Amino acid sequence: MSLVRAEADLIRLCQRAGLSDGQRALLEAVLAASDPEAVLTQHVTSAPTAVATLARAHSALESRARPGRSKPQPYPEQALDLVIDARETLEAFASHFPPGRVDGAVNALTVIERGGPAGLKSATDPAARAAILAGRAAEVQTAVTDGFAAAWCGTAAAGTREQLALEMAALCVMEGRQHHLLSDDVRTVLSRGSLDVGRLLKVLLPAVRDFRVAVVVEGTSRLESLARLMDSAAAVRNSPGEPAVGWGHATADLKALAELADAASAARRAWSGDQAGGHVLLTFTVRARDLGGAALLGRRRASEMLDQYVAGQRVAEIRLRPETLAHDPDSGRVLRAAVPVLGSGPVRPLTIGWPPALRESLRTAHIARVTEAPTTAAGLCWAALEALDVKSGKKGNTGELARALSLQAVRQQVIDLHQRTRTAVAAEVSAARTAHQAAQRAADRLEAAAKAAEGARAALLGEKATTARDIALGQRAALERASEAEAYRAVVDAWTGVGDDGLLRDPDRWLDAFAPPADADPALRAAADALVALTDRLGGETAARLRTWRALLADPCSLATWLKGTAGRFETSLDWLYAIRNTALHDGRFASATDLLDVHAGRALVDLTLEFLGNWYQHAPTPTLEQPERTAVAVIAHLAVRQQKVVEELEGGTRAGWNVSRLTSPTSTGWDRA
Repeated sequence: MSLVRAEADLIRLCQRAGLSDGQRALLEAVLAASDPEAVLTQHVTSAPTAVATLARAHSALESRARPGRSKPQPYPEQALDLVIDARETLEAFASHFPPGRVDGAVNALTVIERGGPAGLKSATDPAARAAILAGRAAEVQTAVTDGFAAAWCGTAAAGTREQLALEMAALCVMEGRQHHLLSDDVRTVLSRGSLDVGRLLKVLLPAVRDFRVAVVVEGTSRLESLARLMDSAAAVRNSPGEPAVGWGHATADLKALAELADAASAARRAWSGDQAGGHVLLTFTVRARDLGGAALLGRRRASEMLDQYVAGQRVAEIRLRPETLAHDPDSGRVLRAAVPVLGSGPVRPLTIGWPPALRESLRTAHIARVTEAPTTAAGLCWAALEALDVKSGKKGNTGELARALSLQAVRQQVIDLHQRTRTAVAAEVSAARTAHQAAQRAADRLEAAAKAAEGARAALLGEKATTARDIALGQRAALERASEAEAYRAVVDAWTGVGDDGLLRDPDRWLDAFAPPADADPALRAAADALVALTDRLGGETAARLRTWRALLADPCSLATWLKGTAGRFETSLDWLYAIRNTALHDGRFASATDLLDVHAGRALVDLTLEFLGNWYQHAPTPTLEQPERTAVAVIAHLAVRQQKVVEELEGGTRAGWNVSRLTSPTSTGWDRA
């Protein structure tokens, strides 16, 4: 399904369910912030949330509480920084939650903070404090759902709606909700008509329940003593020849998975005669919130169980095949999953001009991308950055990398908003046209039936036909209004120079249309007026983003604050990645409440870093003896200084000269637009 068609379908479903524009924007914000395909600065991982920061503080204390460690991770100073960050986040967002609901968590964090690093050195103190925070975390999650319910039913301020949408998105990701299934579930419940907040919360965060999972273990014909290694409640089945219990109508899918494994084993033996053909179909029960989460959790449980067998085999390799089957006994639904999800179509390198010194980072980033275990992958993301000579700590340069990333994030936001706006306009038109056509057909059918009927029935059908025709006229007016947005978009396109392919080639001209100078030429003034009118004709989350960026661009000081805030959030994320690397790769702790958030953030931060470095080396002049090529860490330091200069100019109250198109380019200063 195309992006336009998918969004048009969601718009129609929101209308059918009678959602207000505020409710639609709130729901779209949750879906957008939890979408793994969203740009980093739109995904919830780039935003501070109470549920995530508190969970990370708890995870740090829990890690330090592990007994028998000579140097428990993270170090006391790092753990205390996470506690302080959680306390500051909760205090900053307390006004968005029901009164007093996060006070207990704030007080608990304050007590830990007052104890300083000395209070976190022994294993017993962190253990006790982690137990307290676990209870407070549950209270904060309840406050989030209650606050979200209040925002859905009332008229919360825009800032409160945005934060609660982020909090709910963070919960969805942390709880393992798979975005495509979440989106499908939302659309299903909207299609049933009026939607109350109770039903919506059950869709966003379904109750944890039992799911059946099946995986294929290659490299063995039988797993001995399996029931002693997995929870007895998991009802383990170790094929072959054992009856499948608890699979119901999904037994055929289970058989298909077994046949796929047989065929793959035979093909591998035919290709290479030295390959053994042993494999086991392993089925068991996990508790999760949806099929996708059950499949991922099942693979993790099976992989952890295989650790025991791998340790007992000196030569043979035992591994999971990529295919997984998950079954919901309650609904009968089945999910056939495979990891990783492969792409399609042609691919091209980011740049062919990478210096040899950066190859180690590229290699590590690639390994982090294909590593399935989330905490391990997040730790490898730090290793990829460390290969660029990025360091954490008081003498580190994560602050410099964060400032450089904030410049690239502006470009990312600007271009993404342009694409989202074009998609939203096309979707509004498509949704309005479909609704109008459906209303027309309904009115035509009723009018035809009224003409064919007689007496009282004809009169009744005539009344219904009149009502239906009024509805059709209303839908026609809605279509005309949506078509006006399309016409306004064409005016904006004429100014930005967007062609038939819809690509934005000059981001600065797009930004000009948000806040033109007083002496703007007629074409720019027309584009600015068209963008205002277009925004008024859009609804949902895209319209809210357009208004946010108009306010930012109209006030350069606010834009400077956004840049500094974004850099600060990136620095916090980078320091947390470093802590993950230590706890996972040094201390052997491979699970946390936020690991699904962490792996997304790690990969996205590495991607954004390589994006601006790739752009730099692609456009940098050919190195010479007099002017050698900058190292990656030197490029990062240079762009960090550039960010500070850009912030200073913006705080001076002007955007004149700001060159977003070449903000991270070696051929620009970032403030040299003619």
